[in-house]
Amino acid sequence: MPKTLTIMLLSGAAENEDSIFAVKLTKAALKRGHKVNIFLYGNGVNLSKKETTIQGPLHIAERLLNHIEDTKMGKEMEEVIKMGANIATCHTNEHARGIEACEYIEGVKWGDIGHTFCDFLLTSDVLLALNH
Repeated sequence: MPKTLTIMLLSGAAENEDSIFAVKLTKAALKRGHKVNIFLYGNGVNLSKKETTIQGPLHIAERLLNHIEDTKMGKEMEEVIKMGANIATCHTNEHARGIEACEYIEGVKWGDIGHTFCDFLLTSDVLLALNH
């Protein structure tokens, strides 16, 4: 019988490997017929947005830049949405980070902790919170 996994992701790209783990776990669960909700909270809300090209000079070493590029999750987030993952973000946390008006990755839903996350919890068999 399929189960529903809810992941509360509090880390963004390049902070640690939480977002990479969350995406890999989501893919594995979906492939086995389970349902997956991901709620982006804290710095995790940055993963809800389409990437934009930085204009002007980059003040970062090439080695670090290559590492950061490998941790970006935009394409992977799009992929798990297409596979059936339900992803929502906390608009309050977006507002606090100055990104609320930035364009969402297609399929990411606007949400909040009081309603959206509670709905996820009420329909979940398992909750996993990822944060360092």
